[in-house]
Amino acid sequence: MSKRLSELLRQRTQIQEHLTWLDREIAAEQGTLPSTDPVKAGSATPAMSLPTSDSPPPLPSSEFEATAKKIIGEYQQDLGALGQNTRRGCLWFFSIALGAGVVMAAIAYVLYARHLGRWW
Repeated sequence: MSKRLSELLRQRTQIQEHLTWLDREIAAEQGTLPSTDPVKAGSATPAMSLPTSDSPPPLPSSEFEATAKKIIGEYQQDLGALGQNTRRGCLWFFSIALGAGVVMAAIAYVLYARHLGRWW
């Protein structure tokens, strides 16, 4: 089986699982019992019938949540420090731009005065 075909089959299975979940949620909100027949629920094949070597095995929800919290914790930044760093960066940019403007004005004055042959 080609890699593209296995990827398409995996995506189809995921979409069918999602539609089955949506049907169960809608039935729960309406107060009716969801259909347990996989063909009527929109899933022609069982959910785990198409394993692929590219996709990792599904994690239980508690492991998934723990992994998600760990990843978020690695990249999460303190909002106060983030605002302070932004302020500091803006002040540095303003200082550099102001200094460059002063240097360019000085160079322009020197070139202009030399061109006229006199200093004001």
